[in-house]
Amino acid sequence: MRKTYPVLLALLLGACAAPSDGPSPSSFYNTKDPVTGGNVRVVRLQEASLSEITSDAAPASAGDAGLSIFRSSGYSDARLGRGDVIDVTIFDTGEEGLFASANSKTLPLGRFTVDSSGNVNLPFVGRQRAIDSSPQALQDRIVAGLKGSAVNPQAVVTVVERPGSGVSIGGLVHQPGRVGLTARKERVLDGLALAGGASAAPGATMVSLTRGGRKASVSLARILEDQSQNVYLLPDDQLYLEDDAPSFTAMGAFKSTGEFTFEPGRMTLAQALARAGGLLDDRANASQVYVLRSQQVQVPSRVIDGKTVAAGPVKVRPTIYRADLKDIGNLALMQQFKMRDGDILYAGNSGMADFGKLFTIYQKSPSLPAAPLPKTPGL
Repeated sequence: MRKTYPVLLALLLGACAAPSDGPSPSSFYNTKDPVTGGNVRVVRLQEASLSEITSDAAPASAGDAGLSIFRSSGYSDARLGRGDVIDVTIFDTGEEGLFASANSKTLPLGRFTVDSSGNVNLPFVGRQRAIDSSPQALQDRIVAGLKGSAVNPQAVVTVVERPGSGVSIGGLVHQPGRVGLTARKERVLDGLALAGGASAAPGATMVSLTRGGRKASVSLARILEDQSQNVYLLPDDQLYLEDDAPSFTAMGAFKSTGEFTFEPGRMTLAQALARAGGLLDDRANASQVYVLRSQQVQVPSRVIDGKTVAAGPVKVRPTIYRADLKDIGNLALMQQFKMRDGDILYAGNSGMADFGKLFTIYQKSPSLPAAPLPKTPGL
């Protein structure tokens, strides 16, 4: 009995601080919110509201204006500027005129660039002032210059390129570069279309717009859903698209741990467990699978003294969801539970696994002293 007493004492003491890979199940229910000091809410999967488990995104903050800070009426300046490229076509509807001998009465003159002095040199009409003129005004001057050479001359001036009104678009687009704006008043999505479109999924793409000294960023998915984010572009705007793929972290008794990225809205809790390789059969406690989330909630609008108080800003509230894989009902709910960016997936150890670790410690052989150094012959 005396021989077993030290072992029992060690087991009792070890139970208070048994070796483990993470927190015990009871510690989840005693976790404190570092901001409020209150207990963190632990929700069994079957007790969670449907909106909690099926929503794949946190609510947008009421103070997050996104790209809507760049309000403008759009670029509508049709005047020609230095470096603009125009296409000119002239034609004559008369029988005896400049083009009477031609098979066609239409003559494409080609493309011309407004030079640094603001002029263009055109066949038949010579040097014409183009800067600060509209295409229609230039057409009228070309027609006036053709009078006397053509019976009933007409001209069509089309703006092909406008480098001075360009927008720089880079990052995750198929054709990065500089695109020109026209009088059609292009918006953000128009500019991305001119750049070949985004090369990543909307929910995994962040769009940044820089104008002057101001910059704002928002997800491409939000631009597609919220028209107020699809603002008008102005000359010298800079659009940049970068990767913003959401990810979750798997920890504990999984076959594969680490950080895993996923496509927004397409990853359920069941799929996340599969991505982590499933539970370790010899270690995991199937009834203790947790999702730790920084739940963002918006303070709803309230009526105080007969007056409606607007919704408040989004606040962060930590929440822990518990899934019991031994409950078949939980398996069905896991197929509806949508993972969010920053979620932590944790699988706890079974009690026998922790006991086995403790038992292994006391089964280790005692350390032996190092062997003496060999003696040098002749000494």
